[in-house]
Amino acid sequence: MGLQLRVSPETRERIVFYDAKLITEQLGSGGKYNAIQKVISIVITEENLIPVSPRYHHRFIFYDPDAGVVFSDIIEIHTLELGKLPAGTDGTELYDWAKFIDAENEEELIMVAERNPQVQKAVVKLRELSADERARDLYERREKALRDIDSRERHARAEGKAEGKAEGKAEGKAEGKAEGKAEGEKSKALDIASNLFSINLPVDTIVTVTGLTREQLENLRA
Repeated sequence: MGLQLRVSPETRERIVFYDAKLITEQLGSGGKYNAIQKVISIVITEENLIPVSPRYHHRFIFYDPDAGVVFSDIIEIHTLELGKLPAGTDGTELYDWAKFIDAENEEELIMVAERNPQVQKAVVKLRELSADERARDLYERREKALRDIDSRERHARAEGKAEGKAEGKAEGKAEGKAEGKAEGEKSKALDIASNLFSINLPVDTIVTVTGLTREQLENLRA
């Protein structure tokens, strides 16, 4: 399956080349032809790939149109041209999936999901993956903040040892600032945890992302 945003003059030839390669790569030395598995390609484009036809979906195989005889379907190429999708549904499930792929905002996703239960499952999964992505981003930000705090604390302690008592006082101030910073980070973590609860992430995931304890999370939810 391939998502081809732009169509070039060689796009169709490239598709045929890679399908043929997938066929030949199945046979090693001494391999038998009846061991070849069918190759199915799904090519999704925003631009028109088959300009002579108004249809948004085509299925190509080895076929004699004059005799109406199929020679072989060992290679099957499906093209889905999103630019040809009609404004209204044509009543097919394929149309719903194409609109799901082509959706540009949440409203369009909701419209398709309300019409098709299978697409609705895909929308839910998409939201879960998006939530996981946000969680990973929050986790990475938290880890960076903790590393920065640790680096500043170690730097302050090293300066205190090198420069004596006077600098030691400065170190104390720096540590005080670091403690204040840590409190600030805790407050931010609580805010993040509250947002993650709102999208129903598991408690274990929230603990990992925020660094808070289960007791702190339970107090937050109370």
